[in-house]
Amino acid sequence: MATALIKLITHTVYRILFYQFIIIIGLTGILFVLKGKQSGLSVLAGGLAYWLPTLVFVRAVASASGARAIARFMVIFFAGEAIKLIASGALFLLAVTYFQVNVLYALLGLVTAITAFWIASIGVAR
Repeated sequence: MATALIKLITHTVYRILFYQFIIIIGLTGILFVLKGKQSGLSVLAGGLAYWLPTLVFVRAVASASGARAIARFMVIFFAGEAIKLIASGALFLLAVTYFQVNVLYALLGLVTAITAFWIASIGVAR
């Protein structure tokens, strides 16, 4: 029973990440067409700066799930969340500093990725 529940939760979380990625790619495509290559790639860079650490975080938390792993899960969850936020900030700074991205559109991509996670969460929960 516990294994089936863990598989269901893990599958649901990966679906959320998939939909989050689709939203990021959708906005990237829209801005690519409407505003040009640099704007589209800037949104993509900002969105991936949040999405990639979230993917790593989810994989780490999923590996710590289990009925007898509560303490391990809590440590990985809180440490992972802190590391995810630091990594997101570092990736965003790297993108803005070393690539020719428009900061405003990169920030739009970052905010979109954060918002998309919650939108996808609500959509998948239904």
